[in-house]
Amino acid sequence: MNARKVYLGLAIHNHQPVGNFPSVFARAYQQAYLPMLEALERHPSVRLSLHYSGPLLDWLKENQPGFLQRVASLAQRDQIEVMGSAYYEPILPAIPDADKLGQIMMMGDFCEQTFGRRPAGFWLAERVWEPGLPLVLSQAAVEWTVVDDTHFKSAGLTDEDLLGYYMTEEQGHTLKVFPSSKFLRYAVPFNTVEQVMEYLHSRASDECIRIVAMGDDGEKFGVWPKTYEHCWGRGQWMERFFSAIEENRSWLEAVPLGIFARHFPPLGPIYLPCASYDEMLEWALPSDRSLQLSEARHRLEAEGREDIAGFMRGGYWRHFMVKYPEVNWMHKRMLRAHRKVHQACALDRSGPGLRELWQAQCNCPYWHGVFGGLYLADIRATTYQHLVEAEQQADRVLRPGRPYLVYENTDLDMDGHEELFVDGAAFSLCLSPHRGGTLVEWDLHRPSFNLLSTLARRPEAYHKGLASLATGQQDTGTRTIHAELRLKDPNVARLLSYDRYPRFSLIDHFLSPDIGL
Repeated sequence: MNARKVYLGLAIHNHQPVGNFPSVFARAYQQAYLPMLEALERHPSVRLSLHYSGPLLDWLKENQPGFLQRVASLAQRDQIEVMGSAYYEPILPAIPDADKLGQIMMMGDFCEQTFGRRPAGFWLAERVWEPGLPLVLSQAAVEWTVVDDTHFKSAGLTDEDLLGYYMTEEQGHTLKVFPSSKFLRYAVPFNTVEQVMEYLHSRASDECIRIVAMGDDGEKFGVWPKTYEHCWGRGQWMERFFSAIEENRSWLEAVPLGIFARHFPPLGPIYLPCASYDEMLEWALPSDRSLQLSEARHRLEAEGREDIAGFMRGGYWRHFMVKYPEVNWMHKRMLRAHRKVHQACALDRSGPGLRELWQAQCNCPYWHGVFGGLYLADIRATTYQHLVEAEQQADRVLRPGRPYLVYENTDLDMDGHEELFVDGAAFSLCLSPHRGGTLVEWDLHRPSFNLLSTLARRPEAYHKGLASLATGQQDTGTRTIHAELRLKDPNVARLLSYDRYPRFSLIDHFLSPDIGL
């Protein structure tokens, strides 16, 4: 009889948004990306899959080129497998297919030139899955990806079914899909090393080949609150974890996911529903329903009824475009820029505006959860900057050498009502007749800036607990950001205020004489 054994497939995803502050890139590099690389160099038998998003690769290439050379050395000796992605980290189902393929090819070219390998694995931004994805991923020569076990459990599978990978397809185009363990995502690096090793040992088998996979953010190893000291300082969690993997190699082997997929067969076929990780599906719901779902889950888990809680599902990522009209507007502006840029690219093979368009597709301002996302004004401003510049570059091809002022009536936000879009050489305006002539967008072309990149104040599910936190927040140690709400400013609870209408311009207000300030 064979000895008990289990494989461990870690996939670590490192990302910073387009337009994030240089100081944030530098801090994340010092506190998470560099310590992880150094730990891998100290532990050559610990093998895993690594992903760096395009915005981060651009920063590393300019500011830390030696880091990329060290990553390449690990790849060349097969200690790590570099994962591909769409270059600027878009939510893949939310962008046109031509941009999907273009960004995936751009990342593949970068990895091949920098690391000496063209990636076969794919990091799916925010693990947002839709059933049509295998078609475009297969066309881009992607062989495998990793999504959350939530996706598989929504299809009826249990934890015991998720110790391997499955095959899925769309129109005959196949893709290998690994389930990422939610337990490990919460336990690494927040439980003790001993608890993690005990869990892994419980998954070992002497009868069949098994792998436990975990795909998660690299920033939780040093950038999330209190994690730098926990992982790399006095806590030395990662050093103890990697040492434990090496010390238990008789039954535990860390392996890149793609290596496992090439050597072992799938568990069978699977068809996954539209999904993301549990927290994302919760955030995508309307705020009141999101709160109800969270409270119901916590009650069931406290009662030991995980069997019922496992059947509870949240929303759907695209509902962010309903929950936040500003997200929908930005997304439809991106689609307008896509059409114009690709018209120009058909006339000019240099790709005018293409890279600007792709940068504007970075996912971070198109949703909101535990991080700021849409609420980060600088990230929104950067997205609009790239959209405006993309259209300007396209217009230089489509309207060469002459000033212009044109207009079109179009339902830009696809809500059933037409807007008036005015395009000029120096500026663009968009007015909404059905909102009484409201000015929705005002783009300057020098500098490229949307003066009306505004955001209405609206209730969020987490607002309910802010008042109690402001008075009773206690230090609970190093925990995952999904486990609790933390306040940076205890005064924020008394500042909550909500808007009754969008914060656009040229809105007429009719007030009675007795209304005060």
